[in-house]
Amino acid sequence: CQQEAPRVLVFSKTKGYRHESIKVGKAALQQLGAEKGFAVDTTERAEDFTEENLKKYRAVVFLSTTMDVLDPLQQNAFMRYIQGGGGFVGIHAAADTEYDWWWYGKLVGAYFKSHPKTQEAKFVKVKPFGNGINLPDEWVRTDELYNYKKIATDIIPIYKLDESSYEGGENGDNHPI
Repeated sequence: CQQEAPRVLVFSKTKGYRHESIKVGKAALQQLGAEKGFAVDTTERAEDFTEENLKKYRAVVFLSTTMDVLDPLQQNAFMRYIQGGGGFVGIHAAADTEYDWWWYGKLVGAYFKSHPKTQEAKFVKVKPFGNGINLPDEWVRTDELYNYKKIATDIIPIYKLDESSYEGGENGDNHPI
């Protein structure tokens, strides 16, 4: 009997700004799954956040979700899923989601405040990443950078932004990315 491949759920519901990159983000995650041997399901249906359905997944990816996308029952199912060992990946606007749900704020680590113009910036490693993956100590790239509010005090970022390397940063030396 062959074991079924692990599954990941990519959730991309928006109630605010909708990023054009969601479509290519879904495709990229599906391609990554095909290359690495895990199945990828995509949804914009908050109704899929039930305890029974979430049990099928190793991780849930919030792909540029925005604003209040889960009702209280769905929030509770998702919280129990994470507390039971399920994984979470927040991509980009996941920090622009569920502002009134304190637990999600702790999970994601900070909430979106604003962003300066897209520009080149330096990312500086602050903590080694496990699993033998060798990440550079510094990384320079052009991106849409976020400023945050309500940054959790107990997060352990792998990288932070060097705000002296670009214009418009608002978090000083405590700028996780």
